[in-house]
Amino acid sequence: MANLIDQMEEHIFQAQMARLGRLTGKTVDVAFIREMYDRVKERYAEELRRRKIRLRALDGARLDEVVSYIFYYHLFHTSHLPPALVSRLQGEQGYRDMLVQDVAVYIVINEHLNVEKYSNTSAYSPEIAAFNMACSYSLFILGSLRGEDRRMNGINNLFKKALVTIKSVIHLLAAGNSCDAVILWRHLHELECVLIVLNTREDELFFEYIKHMEYFDLESNPNAEALQRRLSEECKAFGVKERNAFINYGWLAHIDEFRSGMGKEYRLNFKDGLQKIAGQSARHAAYASASKILHPSAWVVTIRDDNFYKFTIFELQRSVENILSLIKKFVARYREYSVRAPECEAYSRTIDGYLGMIARNMKIVAAKYRR
Repeated sequence: MANLIDQMEEHIFQAQMARLGRLTGKTVDVAFIREMYDRVKERYAEELRRRKIRLRALDGARLDEVVSYIFYYHLFHTSHLPPALVSRLQGEQGYRDMLVQDVAVYIVINEHLNVEKYSNTSAYSPEIAAFNMACSYSLFILGSLRGEDRRMNGINNLFKKALVTIKSVIHLLAAGNSCDAVILWRHLHELECVLIVLNTREDELFFEYIKHMEYFDLESNPNAEALQRRLSEECKAFGVKERNAFINYGWLAHIDEFRSGMGKEYRLNFKDGLQKIAGQSARHAAYASASKILHPSAWVVTIRDDNFYKFTIFELQRSVENILSLIKKFVARYREYSVRAPECEAYSRTIDGYLGMIARNMKIVAAKYRR
């Protein structure tokens, strides 16, 4: 009879295999992975001894991590192959030895020879956890909307992209990669401006936006010649000489006030076009600062990492507030399409609670950086 430790290990193995199956939608031979798991554990210990690496408490690779390394290694090598070939490959000693050796080395190098980076925060820290919670709950609600309404589905997908991007920004902050987080926030802010315009103007603008996106694929589009003609006609109709500027921002010309002020108050660019019509001009200084970091410059090496963190976290708060405000109105409009009506009804109240939590956390962050 297996002892308690063996029972716990088997439970962890089975639970992680089930989790990886859900995450990937892939089915693998559990017995094969289990056999490789036992061999990798042995080889991992041998690699540590060979490299004279002595582990400190809690520094060893977790059992679920070992399972993941093996699962994804095998998936990488076999997911594109027919089942019969996968089965044959699993029986080949050469492949089995290669998997064990490679995975053991991957674990040792990636888990024990990597340089640990100092971080201003953590995924477990309240300010990061609260942002993550607001995004996760919003994605849950948006995922409940079902239907054939093209605008609803299109805007929904844009919201989901924005929320996933927010999650990526806070993941970078939590990992100590604040400079990279600044760069990704810049992308988020552009998407934020698109969402503001599409959600605060007439519905027809969304369809003009989608139609305009065809210009980004001119070279490979089978209707390239027809699209080129349409592009030329639209440029002529709107009095635009710069085709690239029109390709990037020409959809804004379908807004009456933009078209009437084009070349005067508005231009076909981000600063005097998309950002301005979205009402976010006051944030252009932040966007310009993030743009300087996008390309290698003295800023990257002279600015302290905690300043990048401070800049990103506060700009992220503004973006999150804007995006969630739009989502509240979107969910209220399309709640009858939800398969979770009660949650949709409560979304605005619930998300306001999360926003309040974020605001309280950010007051503490501000106090820390006033010292």
